[in-house]
Amino acid sequence: MHPTIADVLARPEVRAGAPAVRAGRAALGTPVRWVHVSEVADPAGTLPPGVLVLSVGMPVADPTTVPARYVDALRAAGAVGLVVEIGQQLPSLPAGLVQAARAAGFPLVELRRTVRFAEIVAGVLGEIVDRGDDLPGPPGAEAAFRSLALHRVGPERVVDELARRIDAPVVCEDLAHRVLLTAGDPDLRDWVARSRLAGPAGPEGWATAPVGRPGARWGRLTVPSRPTPGTADRVRAVLDAAADAVSLLDPDPVVLLRAARDALVADLAAAVPSDAGRLAVRARAAGLDTAVGLSVVALRATGDHPPEQGLEAALAVVAPAATVASPAPGELVVLVPGDGGPLLAALPATAAAATAGPGSVADLPDLLRRAREDAAAHAATGGRGPVRVPALRGLVHRLGDDPHLLGFAADVLGPVGALPAAARTDARDTLWALVDAGGVVADVARRLGVGRPAAYARLRRLSALLDLDLTDPEVRTTLHLALLVDARAAR
Repeated sequence: MHPTIADVLARPEVRAGAPAVRAGRAALGTPVRWVHVSEVADPAGTLPPGVLVLSVGMPVADPTTVPARYVDALRAAGAVGLVVEIGQQLPSLPAGLVQAARAAGFPLVELRRTVRFAEIVAGVLGEIVDRGDDLPGPPGAEAAFRSLALHRVGPERVVDELARRIDAPVVCEDLAHRVLLTAGDPDLRDWVARSRLAGPAGPEGWATAPVGRPGARWGRLTVPSRPTPGTADRVRAVLDAAADAVSLLDPDPVVLLRAARDALVADLAAAVPSDAGRLAVRARAAGLDTAVGLSVVALRATGDHPPEQGLEAALAVVAPAATVASPAPGELVVLVPGDGGPLLAALPATAAAATAGPGSVADLPDLLRRAREDAAAHAATGGRGPVRVPALRGLVHRLGDDPHLLGFAADVLGPVGALPAAARTDARDTLWALVDAGGVVADVARRLGVGRPAAYARLRRLSALLDLDLTDPEVRTTLHLALLVDARAAR
């Protein structure tokens, strides 16, 4: 048996709001099958049947809203009552709303003190789950999401469960359309521009649902694909249940963005050149400006000094557009548009720091590796303060499309460019592995994911193809420069 509206009003988290019944007292025995926060004036298609709606009064505070139509719309959408919190959004209930609710016999309750809607929703739906009552919508979906919220799982679990239940990719983004969480491998190309047009009536027919507390929305869940015929209502119901669960968990979007960027930096650090395009798309979706050259500043803790000490002040002065990530304990990585030298100079001498760059997103794996290794070595020797890493990539970035540089790369790598596409990709990956490994064949094999005999065979074929001695350090430097120029020209 479901709790009634009267049961809900008797709960301690509701009583804390000093509830007063303004209309529909005779209907307080109506069962409540769901509780949902809604600030939509026309909730058609957004509410499950038997729902008690919670609101801070945004729809009725809108002077264009007709109270009688709003009450009729709530009833038609499946609502059994409306609870409105009196406060900043709505100083008092409009007389027209009270009259319309009384005329319809529709329960209308005002909360005279501020409460946390998340606690009301969690308490009521937790009671429904504990009683074993059936919940509205697709079988088991709302109960599953409510259980996840009540057990305080991470929001990524909710996003994964949503993608699994609707069999479609899902994205959680913040209000700036920066991607925080994903599931189901969504297409993130041109994400910000596409997301700004998102919605059921948009060009791609996306379904979206806001997340965050009423009056403090911080983002939304998005299904970035058009629902298959006949599934739109089901996707809508499951999406709303998932959004409610994320809102109840109330994560900090700043923390989610930092975690997304931590994961991006970790993947960039382990990337091979063929990953560059995919990671560039992901970087843009996470809010990085990839149209400019990026430098890497790596910081390591020394002694009792955390790496972030003084970083915030330095960023505010010289690099407000920088991106900060924490790829490992005691370590910070900052991606800085342009030259990282000014930030390095502004850091206090309490942490070991090194920089490399600038370069493109495709250059970041190598820049990250070198800056992090130098910062780690600097910290291991007890050093503090900055170390500037000379960057071959920075030279290529500055020279840009110099014809002499382009001609040099074409002369060195011409035989590779003449290979079929698959063989050309393998050859470039092998050459990148060779220069990144400093000529150590065991490391080349590890980077390529092959055995040492296979790595030796690849290098012999390339040595013959290019007519170069790949064991010569000067040749490897030549190859490194040519590969950098070739990669930049290909973008």
